[in-house]
Amino acid sequence: MRRVQEPRGQAIRSGSLARGAKGLAGAASLAALFSAGPASGQAPSPSTATALVVDVAPVLGTSGGMPWGWNQVVVRVQNNGGRAARGEVEVESKRYSDDRVFVASAPYAVGAGASVDVRVPVHVSPFGDVQVRALDEGGAQVSSQGLSSTSQHAVVLFDVSERSLLRGGLNDAPIAPLYISTSRAPGGTPSPVLWVGQPRFDSATGDPLLPDRAALYNAADAVLMRTDTLSRLGGSELEALAGFVLSGGTLALSVARPEDLRHPTLAAFVGGEVARATVAPPTLAEIAPPGGSSGFGKQGNVLLPAPSATPAVAESLSGWSGGNLRGSAYGSSAFYGLGEVHLLAFDPTRAPAASDPWVKIRVADLARRAYDRRSTVAFRPGEDAMGVDLDPVRRELDPNESSRWAIGVSALLLCIYAVLAGPINFSRAARQGRPLRALWHLPVLSAVTFAAIVGVGLLAKGVRGRARHLTLIEAGAGMTKGAVRRFRGFFVASAEELTVRTTDPSGVISTAVVAELSERRDRLLVDRDGARLTKVAALPWQTVIVREDGAASLGDGIAIVADPSGDVVVSNRSGRDLRAGVLWLPEGAARYFARIGDGERVSSRAGIDLAARSEGQGWLSHAGFGRRVGGMDVHDLGGRLLTPLLEPDAPGLGAAWLAIEEAAGGSVDWFPAGVPVLFGQLDGGEGRASDSGLRIDSDRVLVRVVGYGGRP
Repeated sequence: MRRVQEPRGQAIRSGSLARGAKGLAGAASLAALFSAGPASGQAPSPSTATALVVDVAPVLGTSGGMPWGWNQVVVRVQNNGGRAARGEVEVESKRYSDDRVFVASAPYAVGAGASVDVRVPVHVSPFGDVQVRALDEGGAQVSSQGLSSTSQHAVVLFDVSERSLLRGGLNDAPIAPLYISTSRAPGGTPSPVLWVGQPRFDSATGDPLLPDRAALYNAADAVLMRTDTLSRLGGSELEALAGFVLSGGTLALSVARPEDLRHPTLAAFVGGEVARATVAPPTLAEIAPPGGSSGFGKQGNVLLPAPSATPAVAESLSGWSGGNLRGSAYGSSAFYGLGEVHLLAFDPTRAPAASDPWVKIRVADLARRAYDRRSTVAFRPGEDAMGVDLDPVRRELDPNESSRWAIGVSALLLCIYAVLAGPINFSRAARQGRPLRALWHLPVLSAVTFAAIVGVGLLAKGVRGRARHLTLIEAGAGMTKGAVRRFRGFFVASAEELTVRTTDPSGVISTAVVAELSERRDRLLVDRDGARLTKVAALPWQTVIVREDGAASLGDGIAIVADPSGDVVVSNRSGRDLRAGVLWLPEGAARYFARIGDGERVSSRAGIDLAARSEGQGWLSHAGFGRRVGGMDVHDLGGRLLTPLLEPDAPGLGAAWLAIEEAAGGSVDWFPAGVPVLFGQLDGGEGRASDSGLRIDSDRVLVRVVGYGGRP
């Protein structure tokens, strides 16, 4: 990651109505409405059982099954009968080790002699299985199939081709990513091989069936696609692909037609209209096979050195210019948000390039680079980090943590009661010569003490439920949107079942921390307004935390540009003030800003040098010290050391950053080499007063902006 610039073309935004050649204009619509319901034990009618043929596969299928975390299942229902059929598809993911269950369902309606493809999002539990059931209109089971789950110890290239020519030559090829995260690849070191996945295709239109939410690309590290396929994408599928790249994903494009270079979708990704140019020198430079030539991997798929392309491929190579494109080892490349877009100098989806060793090395290296870039994103949408500590998040969102004073007050009241009801009460009665009168006073003292303790409890916990939010937005400099991870806590006064909707229609949602003694059973429903969890069990005076992955607006963006004088300039156009901002500079120094107002432009020269402040020196040395993870260095955020620095200007912000750091795991490179990073708090939260019928009494929004980009 070297430089992130703001695209100068049309921005890819949430809510676009892109339809084919219209590119990215308008609001996205979902292809299917989802509902959830239990499978009935009724037997299907003989006519239904013989008429319907059901086929099941993951949208992002890989060699090892369905990876843990968010994914999507595509169910093809073929109706061989003489009349239309209706029903629903139900997907259940269950973990073997506990009672955690995730259920989602989607309706289907298929005419006689026709087929329909139904896509259902699913949160795949670790060490579990996925069951897909097709039910008829009466709820009777027509079909049941199982899918395996995997921790995905590999790099995944998602080839959006109806017949992948790369799969035979690259699948299981040796590849050696530098980034090795035990929290994100549980069970040990990821195997150094490349998996090539393929999508299903719509039998009626011939279009690929792609994820309709960015988080459902969780299994893919890089997506390979032809520009004519990209130009046909619209609605939620295009929005999901843009969100995938925006949040750190990699998109590799092979140019299929000259007219695709002028398409607004491509222009939005690379920042302007594209023109053909000479081949860039980095493209012709030799690169070593990413996995070496040790012979590990599938027989025949070992990548051997190839100094140059074959004559047929070399003659067809082309460079590209325009927008933010720059020459790279793969052709021409541009940053989009936290991710990268590569316009390839060759076409690996067609012969002869697909079988050329020089091309295969570059495709494998591109996928390896995409995997290594996972280190620069704290929360990859849809990804489940294993073994992370969510207790700091719970403490931030649990009102019980701020009401522990009530325990001390109650203990003091009991001590006072013991003294009054015991020695003082009986001594006074004895002096009056009526010792039994003390027994008459005991019920009164007990009642008063009981009422006082109850009053203290009500004062501390309240009589109404409430909600608290802790949110992190990650974005490239100058981008108007960013990837978001929301932790939403719910605290109720009486037992009830909550319905929790996603904040934006493109998000996904699941429980992260459940109340004690309650089962984790997520039932996801998706409609035109987005997804929602139903029947979330909330117990009195206990906090339930829901995790949401989606996208969030940053107004007109937060720009970070290099000034000709050598300073780094930050322009805040987010629509909110940024408080307690820390600007990490590429050379390892840092500047502190108590407040950067909306519309304000500040220079790094004007910030407080943390090396000159006692409370900043410890954090600066900690953050600047690289820690080895696999074959690369990562830099910790150092949340524990931020508290004395941030507390005067933003009380509690240091603890909030610590909670986010612990939830992200210990393998995040918070300060990638060679680029600036700005982090702080956006005042005003997300502007919501209530959540699921509960008043929001704390809404803290943190932001992390990476790289250069935007208008000065």
